[in-house]
Amino acid sequence: MTTPPEQSEFALIERIIARLGDAAASDILVAPGDDAAAWIPTGGAVVASTDTIAEGTHWRPGLLSAADVGWRAVATSVSDLAAMGATPQVILVAAALGPAVTLEEFDEVIDGMAEACIAMQVKVAGGDIVRGRSTSFTVTALGGARLDRAGRAMVMRRDGAQVGDAVAVSGAPGAAAAGLRIAERGVESPPATEAIRAWRRPFARTDLGLEALNLGVPCAIDISDGLVQDLGHIAERSQVGIEIDIEALPLSSSAIALFGSDAARDFALAGGDDYELILVARHGVLEALEGVTIIGRVVELHPGEVVVRQPDGAPYPIPEGWDSLRAWPLH
Repeated sequence: MTTPPEQSEFALIERIIARLGDAAASDILVAPGDDAAAWIPTGGAVVASTDTIAEGTHWRPGLLSAADVGWRAVATSVSDLAAMGATPQVILVAAALGPAVTLEEFDEVIDGMAEACIAMQVKVAGGDIVRGRSTSFTVTALGGARLDRAGRAMVMRRDGAQVGDAVAVSGAPGAAAAGLRIAERGVESPPATEAIRAWRRPFARTDLGLEALNLGVPCAIDISDGLVQDLGHIAERSQVGIEIDIEALPLSSSAIALFGSDAARDFALAGGDDYELILVARHGVLEALEGVTIIGRVVELHPGEVVVRQPDGAPYPIPEGWDSLRAWPLH
């Protein structure tokens, strides 16, 4: 098989641009292929986020196809813009290719990125490519947000929660965590297929983020490391307490079918990789949003901490969430 180093860097860049097709930002002021890209930002403020996925930390060969890796690299970064209520515009991609990566596999990565870009309405404006000891992809997602009359970016932030707010989550967290575990076991069934796809091909909830922002939701975060762990960032930044009702938590039907309700509940609380949105706002505002479930409240007690309550009010033991600095795999 042909390996990328057998092509010159610039020949490979031209190959990438051609393979991206409509996912390449060929319509911006300075398109991919120059020293830097140039474009007109959407809205008044630029919103940017960078995310890296690394072989051995975020995926292992055999569990994800090369195209899945490309899709996830885009989705995980664009999801941060969704959590801010920003409009995605372009991404920049830096790739470090390990010694075993073939040109055919790299083509598949680009195909997965292109699919994700088209699905999530963002384009590749440029990037960089090098050889490394292992493979990783770093994606910088850039989008836009309007400015208010005081010149502040109109985005949802982690420090926007207030006592008396309700807490809601989109979708049914836990499917991706179930999918990872079932992929490791090699199980095949309709629930397994659904769960594995949730892990392999997450989708940034950009439309929901924009709708929530327009309705006046001040505070949000996406679920990458686990619902409770990510809620903890809101509690810390807002200096409030957060309480979740365990019975109100929506559970993934595929996770229940594969592992049972108790495990599905723990996956929802701590599994991560769902890229659903946690939204914090007044109860009436959240009720106006479709596809979200109110699961708790913001309180004055225990500032900086998240407590999950059982029906009798007793705390529910919270499983440990994901931390990319810990060794693979998460169990």
